[in-house]
Amino acid sequence: MHVEGDSMTPTLIDGDIVLVDTGRRPPSPPGIFVLHDDEGNDSGLVAKRLEHILNSDPPRVKIVSDNDSYAPYERLIEEMNIIGHIRWSAREI
Repeated sequence: MHVEGDSMTPTLIDGDIVLVDTGRRPPSPPGIFVLHDDEGNDSGLVAKRLEHILNSDPPRVKIVSDNDSYAPYERLIEEMNIIGHIRWSAREI
């Protein structure tokens, strides 16, 4: 997949290519995942850091951008469609 936008800068920048492991979807341990989320994104696919919130009932996930211009937010895990874990990235120099 190609990264679009600046929400994960400086880790991932616009135009980076990422490899997504669709076999790993649970956000534990935490990491950078691709998920379907309509929060301010036309395509609905976003790359974000996900952290399972311990002892949350019902289970919740914290969704974080590396760019401080974007505020973290939370979702119920049952509301989320996690596509997979980002395992690798590359960019043109």
